[in-house]
Amino acid sequence: MPPHRILSQSEAEAVLKKYKLSLSNLPKIFVDDPQAKKLKAKVGDILEIDRGEEGLYYRLVVPRQ
Repeated sequence: MPPHRILSQSEAEAVLKKYKLSLSNLPKIFVDDPQAKKLKAKVGDILEIDRGEEGLYYRLVVPRQ
């Protein structure tokens, strides 16, 4: 499993600005996903996933509906 971490507010803003994205443009991860639960992520957090040579990926934590 690639390493996951929660971005700080300033890091999240920088990522959104760098890639010219809004929160609605980010791929989603459910708050009850095992990695989100392990990190104690909250709805609205942005997770960074480090896939090594493949690069960094970002996911917005959303509620399961």
